[in-house]
Amino acid sequence: MKRAIGLGLLVAVFFAAFIMAKDYIAVSSFYMAAAAMAMFAVLGPFGDYFKTGISMVIGVFTGLVGIIILIAKMPLPPDNLVYLALVGGVSLFILILLSVTGLRIDGMFLGWAGYFASVYGTYTTNAASLATAAVPAAVGVCVALLVGLVMANLIIKIAMALNN
Repeated sequence: MKRAIGLGLLVAVFFAAFIMAKDYIAVSSFYMAAAAMAMFAVLGPFGDYFKTGISMVIGVFTGLVGIIILIAKMPLPPDNLVYLALVGGVSLFILILLSVTGLRIDGMFLGWAGYFASVYGTYTTNAASLATAAVPAAVGVCVALLVGLVMANLIIKIAMALNN
């Protein structure tokens, strides 16, 4: 019980520190860490966290490439709905093709969707500002998702400590 309380306190402090530092690491949507925690909790105590973490980073990278293609080659909002659908569909198809290599499709989708969720508002309102914000947003999303991975691992350890 003491171990579970200690790990729970560690998770709480870790998440609080993450929220306090969100502006320094370019994470405008720290709630993604909570979404990642929920996803990783589904993996269970014996999940392949490393492969899932790599899959998330690949998903974020695919989203970054997709948004760069949209900014550089396609019409800007609001005349871009068809192009947005095309780039989004191709990005997701690439992720499905990458999943045959053994990467986790759910991790890649979470990374891709997390990245698009974090930059879509900026893309539709001020696409030119993404020239400087696209890469920091990708780093922020990766950090948020990987923090979620670490916290989920700690929470699973809490659950296992309570069940022993």
